[in-house]
Amino acid sequence: MNGFEADPVLLDAAGRRFGALAAESAACPELRYAAKAEQAGDVLLAGALGEFQDASTRAAGLLLGDAHELGARLERAARLYAAHDADVHDAVGLIGAPEPSGPAGLG
Repeated sequence: MNGFEADPVLLDAAGRRFGALAAESAACPELRYAAKAEQAGDVLLAGALGEFQDASTRAAGLLLGDAHELGARLERAARLYAAHDADVHDAVGLIGAPEPSGPAGLG
């Protein structure tokens, strides 16, 4: 094969950790509070500060959304790999299994 290996347990753990980190980060007080731009003392500085705060809030929201999505996708991949592994295990188990020898009781 090509050496690729996926461990569903590790993928699931990584997905859960990403989800937890996204939730933990979203709860940071730094994301809820902002300096009052109008208190900057200068109209130009206040405008620039306001724009910066808006841009950083949007960027943080995008990053947190991406982290949450990545976590969900890792967990989904873990479920799919686990299901595929189970299907392959079942299929391989059927190889070499004895064929039924006719109706029950007549064998």
